[in-house]
Amino acid sequence: MSPRRTNAERTETTRAQLTHTARELFSERGYSSTTIAEIAEHAGLTTGALYHHWAGKEALLVDVVHDIHRELAVRIRALGAVEDDPVAQLLCSGREFLAFCADPAVARLLLLDAPAVLGYERWRRIDERWWLSTTIRLVERARATTTRTGPGVEGVGTGAESSRQLALALLGALTYLGHEVAMKGEPTVTGAGRTYEVLLKSLFS
Repeated sequence: MSPRRTNAERTETTRAQLTHTARELFSERGYSSTTIAEIAEHAGLTTGALYHHWAGKEALLVDVVHDIHRELAVRIRALGAVEDDPVAQLLCSGREFLAFCADPAVARLLLLDAPAVLGYERWRRIDERWWLSTTIRLVERARATTTRTGPGVEGVGTGAESSRQLALALLGALTYLGHEVAMKGEPTVTGAGRTYEVLLKSLFS
């Protein structure tokens, strides 16, 4: 006989179920065209159950965005286990993100609906929470192991702040390339990946 689930486990299961359902409906219909009642109904729960966990639809969208980042992080961690070189990790993770953006459902939620609904600053803070510290660490490792300074790094300094700014620049480049992929689709993934590779090589070669 399996042990009885705790209240915390039941709560986590319900939240995950509602988040998954909301992500599916937001992807199919768009955030603005999906109601709280529809999310609860498709999840087989009441609107009261949903409001027990979130103040409203916008708060639920925040968790959906975190769920998308979490899925991408799992995929990128698997790549990191294969690649030990920091520049290779930056390149592989960037390519994985660009391929992720070719999924219309991901692109719609992560790059269109989320910044429009949450506002740019809040959307950016979520993005940085997931990726900035990791990117800074990889940039620092890449700078430490680069045999010569690439032309793109000249004059930016060698301290922690310059590594942070380089990390922000790389994340910004990926965001714009991701928008390009989202707008033009799968055929642009390879070209966007090559562009990102050229950028990395100009910095760390």
